[in-house]
Amino acid sequence: MNRFIIIVLIIFSFSSCQNYESEKYIKMENEAINDIILEMTQFEEMKELNEYGNEKLKLYILSKLDTTTAWTIKPTGYDIGANGIDYSKERIERNKNKFEEDLKQYEFEEKIFIDLKNGKIKTRNLNYSFKNENLKIELIKKEKIEALENFETKKNEFGYLFISRIVFNRNFTKGYLHFDFICGVGCAWDNNIEIKKVNGKWKITEYFSGGIA
Repeated sequence: MNRFIIIVLIIFSFSSCQNYESEKYIKMENEAINDIILEMTQFEEMKELNEYGNEKLKLYILSKLDTTTAWTIKPTGYDIGANGIDYSKERIERNKNKFEEDLKQYEFEEKIFIDLKNGKIKTRNLNYSFKNENLKIELIKKEKIEALENFETKKNEFGYLFISRIVFNRNFTKGYLHFDFICGVGCAWDNNIEIKKVNGKWKITEYFSGGIA
């Protein structure tokens, strides 16, 4: 890892030592989630793709914030040839550089989500009245989710959103979390993300590991 990444990790590790169950922390967590719901669900793109009208769509959010993160794969090496033929020095060097960058990214992502992965941050019930001009948001319990035969959406239903706890820095200017969004049968995606407060509102500023179904 280069010096810059090490410094970033040390600063973030130091600044994130705080009470995850405090009233202030939970308040900030709720507000951040409220701000990024449309981004997580790609609402504008989905609205255009599915030709939704102006009527509010119903979004179900799991009523417990979990500690799940997207699956990450540690890079293990790079190719120097194929089918018994060595690559050129230039290609090997490119492969090596790509491997080193991927490894740095993996180590960085593992570090910033460590408090979710090691159980330092606990799950919690989500007791919050979300405000959104485009969606009717309803909290749904895990038992109801498990009782569903599938995630087929009915008319005016947008989908199901599952959200993790947020790992904030001490100043509450940056945070990291994971989410899953299921928008129907065969329609889903998940990501580890970075969020930052921009002009008083939380925005997604970087996407890490995740995938699309």
